[in-house]
Amino acid sequence: MPLAHQPAAHLHALGDVNGGPQFTYISLDDSRIVLDRLLGHGKRSTADRVAIPHTVFMTPPLATVGLTEKKARAAGHRVKIASQPVAEIIAMPRAYIVEDPRGMMKFVLDADTDDILGAALLSIDAQEIINTVALAMRHGVKAAELRDAVYQHPTSTEAFNDVLATIVRAD
Repeated sequence: MPLAHQPAAHLHALGDVNGGPQFTYISLDDSRIVLDRLLGHGKRSTADRVAIPHTVFMTPPLATVGLTEKKARAAGHRVKIASQPVAEIIAMPRAYIVEDPRGMMKFVLDADTDDILGAALLSIDAQEIINTVALAMRHGVKAAELRDAVYQHPTSTEAFNDVLATIVRAD
């Protein structure tokens, strides 16, 4: 292997130069990995990045995490889809309080395990509630647990109660 292509254990790259996703929050995690390698136990890596959310900051925001319905099926999952237009989510009064009930929420769930495989949220506060979905995915919280949790009122996370109970199709 040419010298220029050999890995150098003493060199670390973070942020836009490392070839990974170019987001501020990824750069922050890069710095945690480097810090762990230099001063910690060296156990952190980019392999730890599971269920990383993304948001298009428009009005209302579009936030996604995990697999799409098509990619979940391609990966061999039997899926069920929970979905609802924001305007029909009774347990989400926040959308009406801020006078913006536009959008849709969709969850891709594993039909056999009830794991959350992915979500797409086009709604007020989507950039915030997608973080809860990502955390649930990283820690194996089942869709039923997220659906049946008690959420503060009036918040957008209350939508989980209705949307995750609305299965629109299943394999």
